Amino acid sequence: MSTAAPRLAAIALGLFLGASTAAQAQLLDSVKGALGGGGQQSSGGGGSLLGGLGGASMPSLGSVGTGNITGILTYCAKNNYLGGGASSVKDKLLGKLGGEQQAQSDPGYREGLSGILGGNSGQKMELGGGGLKQQITEKVCDQVLEYGQSLL
Repeated sequence: MSTAAPRLAAIALGLFLGASTAAQAQLLDSVKGALGGGGQQSSGGGGSLLGGLGGASMPSLGSVGTGNITGILTYCAKNNYLGGGASSVKDKLLGKLGGEQQAQSDPGYREGLSGILGGNSGQKMELGGGGLKQQITEKVCDQVLEYGQSLL
């Protein structure tokens, strides 16, 4: 598991907490902008999450695998990053994987259950946390849900 994304998120959080209100808003807007490419960016090459803060990037959702997408949706729903609609998408994707018991044999699914986005992509991003990292996680969960719906 790569430690670069969590380390950079911690740096960004530190900068966020130590910055003035105007600087916090600007930093948050840049993170939102980096993540705000919608389904196209997230299903394509992935986006730079922290832009000028070191270039940590989100793995391409198209390369992580259905198992990891399903595990991430489970993680996001369980940790209240997504509403109830995620459960239906997760259940349908689990069906495509042969059910939960079969999905457990997929390393990407198991990583996703732990909040690690990456699966088959070779690039990992750990979700969760508070503050700025929570806002990033919520945005990533939204993008994973949108991408998961496109797989149905």
